[in-house]
Amino acid sequence: MSGMIRAQARRIGVGLLAAPAVCGIAVAVAGIMVSGVWSRTQTLTVVNWLAQLMVIGSGVCVAVALTGDPLVEASESTPVGWRRVEATRFVLTAVSGLVGAVFMFMPLHVLGLWPQDLGWVSLIAPTGAVLVVGAAGFVAAAWSMSTQATVMAVVAVWMFLALLWDPYVLDPVAQRGIPLAAAVIAIGVAWRLLGDEERNVTLARRSI
Repeated sequence: MSGMIRAQARRIGVGLLAAPAVCGIAVAVAGIMVSGVWSRTQTLTVVNWLAQLMVIGSGVCVAVALTGDPLVEASESTPVGWRRVEATRFVLTAVSGLVGAVFMFMPLHVLGLWPQDLGWVSLIAPTGAVLVVGAAGFVAAAWSMSTQATVMAVVAVWMFLALLWDPYVLDPVAQRGIPLAAAVIAIGVAWRLLGDEERNVTLARRSI
């Protein structure tokens, strides 16, 4: 199993895996720097939008990691199978996004610069968003195996959360609990789709 993880981490690339963590740190640093110049209200607004960029960036990393690989047929001819390959890549990129969300939230929370901060429970906002957007990428990649379609799905789900869901559902548990429940269902759908070897190979050949 560890060999599988190392192999897929190499296929994804260190840069792509590190991107969400680097982005999260950059958002935290930017928020701290801005707080020394602008008012608290302005700082919270900037942090809010920068945090959204970190979430969409994490989702795009998932989309890139899960698509564009020409070795689908080769993977399906081994005992490992393409489903386990994609699941491993999804877990690696999702964990990377979660690390980035934590790196972003912690210093801003400690310094009182996190928007609508309700305490440590507010950590569920960025981490949950990363998981929901990542799950959208996972199911879209399983459905289409197209980078463009997967990125579009990630962007659509991110826009729904940022513009239509989060501003109106303020309870932190409901705000992330309901989308996360939908994400679990989406992951189950993706897992079933990836179990069809013939379909995977056909889609891979079309995407070349």
